[in-house]
Amino acid sequence: MSIEISPKTEDRSLKQVVSDLRLDAGLLVRQEIALAKAELKNKISGAAKQAALFSAAGLLAYGGLLVLFAALVLFLIAIGVVAWLAALTVAVVVLLGAFLIVQRARRPKKSPPQ
Repeated sequence: MSIEISPKTEDRSLKQVVSDLRLDAGLLVRQEIALAKAELKNKISGAAKQAALFSAAGLLAYGGLLVLFAALVLFLIAIGVVAWLAALTVAVVVLLGAFLIVQRARRPKKSPPQ
């Protein structure tokens, strides 16, 4: 956008000034909308990258947790527990832990008295 400054500003009528103002305001609004769109697109792409990284980290953590459970079953087998009982014991402990977490999450949070 170029701004022309003429030395003879008295040649412009009030109608021309208002018309120029309307055109410039419209241009400014369109440019601001374009800038807002570009900034929003940039923020959304950054958030999408972060979400993908968190998802990958979550999958790796889940896989690691499963390996730890398998290692616990193998440990119980190594100390003499029958294989089916070792797997059942680990499964019951894991499910009990999950149940306790769900019960705690279902409890409404008490708000402090005001």
